Amino acid sequence: MSGVVSFISRLVQSATAHNTINLPTVPVTFQRSPGVPTANERGISDMDFRVTSLGFVLQTGRTPANGRIDVRLVGGRATLQLLHNGNPVAEYDIRVHTAAVEPDSTINGIQRRLRMLGYQLGHEGAGKDGITNTITKLTDRAIQDFQIDQKVAFDGKVDAGTTTKINDAVAALP
Repeated sequence: MSGVVSFISRLVQSATAHNTINLPTVPVTFQRSPGVPTANERGISDMDFRVTSLGFVLQTGRTPANGRIDVRLVGGRATLQLLHNGNPVAEYDIRVHTAAVEPDSTINGIQRRLRMLGYQLGHEGAGKDGITNTITKLTDRAIQDFQIDQKVAFDGKVDAGTTTKINDAVAALP
């Protein structure tokens, strides 16, 4: 089954919410360096993309100057494809993580928060989202990149100050 998803909504005179259909979205940003984008110069623009879910095309377009795509999800999941001449060259499985975020006192919790902030952890034998429960070279690098971005001592160690900064940055996410 393929095609473009369209929704039909009827407005009932007595309806208070006007039968609104609300598709959740997940922001995905393609950028030249890790971390939370603070300005458009980090974004990768003009990449063609397509978002599909359940065999339907939900979105198509080009990345804007900031590289951000608000990916619409149907059923909590979608596939984001980057295109070249209309053909997929990269594919990303976008899912909503519905479980509680692991505690910040665990490696998994720090990795999850760094991933939420846009730092790449790779897959290094882990599940699809790169969460490994072990300190890997990429996790160590992500911690250092975060510390550099925050202008704090960058030693790759997650002390109380770094943990607070990570939690503050996650809390500030839109």
